[in-house]
Amino acid sequence: MSESLNVELGWSLDDIDLIEDFLFAEDSGLDQPMDVSMIDGFFCALVSGPNLISPAQALAWVFDFEQGEQKPALKDPAQVQQIMSLLMKQWNATAAELMSADCAYEPLLGCREVDDGRQVFILDEWCKGYLLGMSLDQAAWLPLQIEQPAWFQTILSYGTEEGWQVMERHPPSDAEHDEAAAGLALHAMLIHRYWLERRGASPSPLTKPQTVRRSEPKLGRNDPCHCGSGRKYKLCHGAH
Repeated sequence: MSESLNVELGWSLDDIDLIEDFLFAEDSGLDQPMDVSMIDGFFCALVSGPNLISPAQALAWVFDFEQGEQKPALKDPAQVQQIMSLLMKQWNATAAELMSADCAYEPLLGCREVDDGRQVFILDEWCKGYLLGMSLDQAAWLPLQIEQPAWFQTILSYGTEEGWQVMERHPPSDAEHDEAAAGLALHAMLIHRYWLERRGASPSPLTKPQTVRRSEPKLGRNDPCHCGSGRKYKLCHGAH
């Protein structure tokens, strides 16, 4: 069974196509833009954290995840407004999904095909985005990391160089990888609930999310790449 990007309450596939065209265009002037999975993880952390961070503070990092300084070199105000609206669409959808009682939030993950033909989820970019969101308020996040390290284990394993080195020495089994992917949504919800309560809000009771499996149609050259990079297939895996 193959997997595809889950794009239900937030971006549609057309939205992703517009965003990737904007971010990865040769004339965008951007050297280190986030891909769509990284953006989703980044937004998830920002709307979940101990202190609220405004979109205006965050969006610069979408265009430049290394320094948060580079800006797109575009002259069309209408196009800029369209992209900003799409980014806010995902920001608001993420916040709404995390607040829901039925665990509507599902990380936006891509997938890749391994040698035996199986499709496996790619966690790296989402986890890197989440950790970048945490880093904007790192000191405030630290108490929860100490109190509940298990909630961050997958994020640190797949989102840091140290984690990649450990997994290279001790590769996770297929079952362990699937379990890690399935647990991301629950951990994201638990983290969100933890900080929400400490900000004085009253979240709905949390129920365990179910892993959602979706079939993926055959990719066209202009479709979003199955790896979750956010780029067109012809500009990503289809270029190799």
